Amino acid sequence: MNPRDLSFAAIEGTPPEIPFNPIVMHLAAAVVDADYCKQYCEKPEVMVGGQIKCAKFFGIHHVHVMSDAFREASAWGVKVHMDGHTPVAADGGSLDWREFDSVEAPDLLSAPRVVQRLEAIELFRKECPDQCIVGWIEAPFAELCSIFSMIDVVKICGRKGWNGIYERLLKRIVPVQLEFARMQVEAGADVIGAGDSAISQIGPRRYKEATLDVTCQLFKEIHKLGVKSIYHCCGDNSVVDKDGNDMLGLIASTGASVIDIDTQVDLAAAKGKVGGEACLRGNTDTTLLGDATARPEDVARAVAKNLEDGKPGGRYWYGAGCEWPWAPRDMAVRNMAEAKALVEKLGKY
Repeated sequence: MNPRDLSFAAIEGTPPEIPFNPIVMHLAAAVVDADYCKQYCEKPEVMVGGQIKCAKFFGIHHVHVMSDAFREASAWGVKVHMDGHTPVAADGGSLDWREFDSVEAPDLLSAPRVVQRLEAIELFRKECPDQCIVGWIEAPFAELCSIFSMIDVVKICGRKGWNGIYERLLKRIVPVQLEFARMQVEAGADVIGAGDSAISQIGPRRYKEATLDVTCQLFKEIHKLGVKSIYHCCGDNSVVDKDGNDMLGLIASTGASVIDIDTQVDLAAAKGKVGGEACLRGNTDTTLLGDATARPEDVARAVAKNLEDGKPGGRYWYGAGCEWPWAPRDMAVRNMAEAKALVEKLGKY
């Protein structure tokens, strides 16, 4: 079974073995000795080369075009700082949500960073046709934060009629996200991922009132394109508020094919709660994986616990809680190889 088929088998039910699908970005740049911002994020051939090298060396069952949260935002006119360790909005580079109605909708094919992502997917399809190729967009709330800055977006919650403000902004933003998803599918993506890095900061009630419906619609429309989806949710999304709003349950209700579970969420509990609704990926502690003083046996114990919690009943991809730590490189390689060996040993069904 090739990597794509194995990854899809786990989405649908019980595969022959657990797919090994950690998220690698900076590590993929490191293994080809590339500067992350100026080469990996800007040159499709470098991104593809790093991803394929990691996939072959570590036995990873997917390749992807995740890099940063500002591809679509740059098309809207957000200025992106490319001189740090990862792309971020430049100081003063975000847009003002109060003036957004006057901003012209972007022509995506005229946006260099959008075109780079499309070129990377086309190159993946040519160079590794048996891999599961994952395209990427930002999820609705995350895209608000990318365009207008997270601080300003969260402050909107304190305004009268705040959910109406979100609705008005998203009415313009989401069609552009869907168009970007469609373009990536046409370029060759098998799966479209959507990152929601900040929803844990607003809690289940505001998430439910402000962006849940539009997020559900986003995944519904992505599935109409004939592909699967990933919902990448950072932070502690296990919160159940005093009114019974269950963040993890709400996330599962979006209909995403795969849900990324971050380190702060108990994987066994998540599996019991929503494992029948979606394939879960996660969630080895990235702090442990990035600790140069951590003992190999501690890493092995944590990975084995994830496999024990995620394996029952299928519908599980192995990965870390978020991006696999990348520095120092020797440590990252050691931990990745150790995790792969454990998945091969313990992950058969």
